[in-house]
Amino acid sequence: MPPHNVAALVHLVGFLTGAALYGMLFALVLRRPAGDDRLPLVTAILGLIWNVSGLAAFGVRDFAGVDPPLFLVATAYSALGFLPAVVVHSVLRSQSEARYRRTAAVLIWTSYAVSTAAETLMFWAASHGSPVPSPLALQGLTWFYLALTIPLFLLTRRRTGSARAWSIVALAVFAVSALHLSHREGATESWFIELAGHHASVPLIFAILYQDFRFALADLFLKRALALFALVAIAFGLYVGVEVPLLAQHDFRDDPIAVGVSVILWVGLALLYPPLCRGATWIIDRVVLKRDDYKRLREMFDQRLEALQEPTAVMNALADALRVPLAADEMRWIETEAESDDAGAIIIPTTEPPQYALVTGPLAEGRRLLSDDLQLIENMALLAARRIDAIRLSRERFQQSKLATEAELRALRAQVNPHFLFNALNTIGYLIQTSPARAHGTLMKLTSLLRGVLRSADAATTLGDEIDLVSAYLEIERARFEERLCVEIDVPRELRGIRVPALMIQPLVENAIKHGIARSRNGGLVAIESRSDGDYLSIIVRNGGAKATDADIARGRKNCVGLSNLDARLRHHYGDDASVTLIPAGDETRAEIILPIARRA
Repeated sequence: MPPHNVAALVHLVGFLTGAALYGMLFALVLRRPAGDDRLPLVTAILGLIWNVSGLAAFGVRDFAGVDPPLFLVATAYSALGFLPAVVVHSVLRSQSEARYRRTAAVLIWTSYAVSTAAETLMFWAASHGSPVPSPLALQGLTWFYLALTIPLFLLTRRRTGSARAWSIVALAVFAVSALHLSHREGATESWFIELAGHHASVPLIFAILYQDFRFALADLFLKRALALFALVAIAFGLYVGVEVPLLAQHDFRDDPIAVGVSVILWVGLALLYPPLCRGATWIIDRVVLKRDDYKRLREMFDQRLEALQEPTAVMNALADALRVPLAADEMRWIETEAESDDAGAIIIPTTEPPQYALVTGPLAEGRRLLSDDLQLIENMALLAARRIDAIRLSRERFQQSKLATEAELRALRAQVNPHFLFNALNTIGYLIQTSPARAHGTLMKLTSLLRGVLRSADAATTLGDEIDLVSAYLEIERARFEERLCVEIDVPRELRGIRVPALMIQPLVENAIKHGIARSRNGGLVAIESRSDGDYLSIIVRNGGAKATDADIARGRKNCVGLSNLDARLRHHYGDDASVTLIPAGDETRAEIILPIARRA
């Protein structure tokens, strides 16, 4: 390929690349809040003017073969001449040391003045038909900004990020100074000289975008550029290795072999582009940006949710999980009853209010949310919503269960045998006449019993409290039955702290008095004992009064409200792990409750 054709191709690719990158900077800066720094916007505009005007000017020269309009060339070089002035302004305007602020201001205004003078020379030369760009203007810009680098280095050497600032200024100075390489009178420079001379502003915009908008540079440009570069490289290799030898032996115009092979190569290149894009995306995400594996991130978040039992904890976990992968400066959540007015809010789609919304702050390094980012947010928000719904449903079921249990307890309290109360009051009345002291003691026992029943607001108590309640009940019954009722209680001290459902033993003792002792002329023994094998607790109530058959026990379990309630409550608390059995055992009737110790009521 002739050298001038290569130079024309270099100009075409170089100016298109520069226009794309400066246009990207323009779009990114334009999306910032109004109060943010606007110097990067001026940089983007100047870079766009230089690359678009340069593309038009050199396109006219290289492809049309005519000289471009002088004012178009002057506009391009004037925009490029202002680039280092704006960069110097951006670096020096934040000078924090008071003693250097005046010096920094002088350098800033001097930079603008020199660039303005160079622009004036450019347009003066264009208006008088002189060579454009003006050699005097280029020399002035070059020597001034080269000299400016020394005080600039001295002013910024102690500042945070001084290396970054110095590199940006150096690239801006190089972008102007390198123009001399391609503007020597009467010389036809090589493509390399043309590249370095006219496209030195491309490294500058690369540095700016990489420092401030790294994610945007990678997402918007590098992925596509890498895929396109790979496609061009493959196309060039196929052209040199296959197409050229093929055309050397076959005539493309009338040989079907040449036409067929060429068509196959074109179609193959078209099919190669999607996998090349995926490969470029993987390289940029994993190697350059070091993005997290979103699939693994979702799986880890899902596993973490299983241990959370509060909606607020779920939202905190969601914010923490998304903050780093999305490079968000801030990630917080709010509670809302409806759609949030915040444009950055992400609604967590729970089935019932109140709903939560995730609010993202600005994304670092020019990061923008792409389709895979949005898919990650949507999936993780859905996982969080499902967990919150599950927590709410569990709480609702627990509350309903608690209310049902409390209702059962209230019903059981209301079912304290009216006959027992009637008999107890008759006994107390009789004792008042015959033994006032015993009457007073019995009344205190009755009061203690009623207080204990009414005080059992919770669905669970300890075995010791339950035994105390039953003891008070039996003391009252002994005042009525006197020597006909014998009581034995054998509950080890180490078992008295075990949690059990409230009012669990009293129905069995009441049943033993009513159907055993009361029906026997000689009365009998009521024994309460408890044992444990470490996993299960056994509570046995035995009575030696009137004998009962299996039919009597079956009929009693069916008609006794207290026993029915006890069965229902044990099933509610323990499922199939607990049981109540009543069996005749020789001269006595035996009632036994078995329940697991590990599961609390």
